[in-house]
Amino acid sequence: MRSTIIIASALSGLAAALPQMINVEAALAVPIPTVLGPKVEDKPGLPVSYNQAAATESVAADVSETGTTHKRDVNVNDSCALQPGG
Repeated sequence: MRSTIIIASALSGLAAALPQMINVEAALAVPIPTVLGPKVEDKPGLPVSYNQAAATESVAADVSETGTTHKRDVNVNDSCALQPGG
């Protein structure tokens, strides 16, 4: 049994070492999909700008209405929750 495993391992090692006939020209001829994103040469767009005063007022109004702390839902299923006895 052990000799069979050794022989099979040696034969698979030899088979892996055989030259593989890879068609490089066909691999290079495959078109590159455009789904990958923009080209490296493309310049980035303009930076995103926003009205800082309006954003500050909006956040201040939200904090004054709801406060800064939000109570976490205690009915979550986690391993640290108190388990019922029994």
